[in-house]
Amino acid sequence: MRRITTITALLGLSLVALLTPTPASAASTVDVTSATLVARGVAVDITLTVTCDPGLSGATELIVRQRSGDRVAYASGWAPLDSCTGEPQTVTGRAWVEGGGLALNPGVALISGGFELCNQDVCDYPRFEQTVRIKRK
Repeated sequence: MRRITTITALLGLSLVALLTPTPASAASTVDVTSATLVARGVAVDITLTVTCDPGLSGATELIVRQRSGDRVAYASGWAPLDSCTGEPQTVTGRAWVEGGGLALNPGVALISGGFELCNQDVCDYPRFEQTVRIKRK
């Protein structure tokens, strides 16, 4: 009986250890700080403030959706992150309207995306989604 209790306890602890988030996944944060129109609405420059564990690097996808009458304008792109420092840092990327799509305008838009941040031992996948006001230059 004692052996079964010990084995059950060890299995339980193993599961807790496996399911506990890594420090990288617990620490990464992303905040959209600004969005600026480019080329009369063909694209938008997006500035993010990112905090992540030192040594991680990668990129994020950027997706912009904005209501335009009874339709939705859509743009997508990416932003690189060369190396995390553990402190808040600024990252800028560009999202382009798809060919034949509606131009973006100054005003409210939904900006979302997800990072893939890795080093040789661990990866982190922080996602973000914020309502932001797009401004002219």
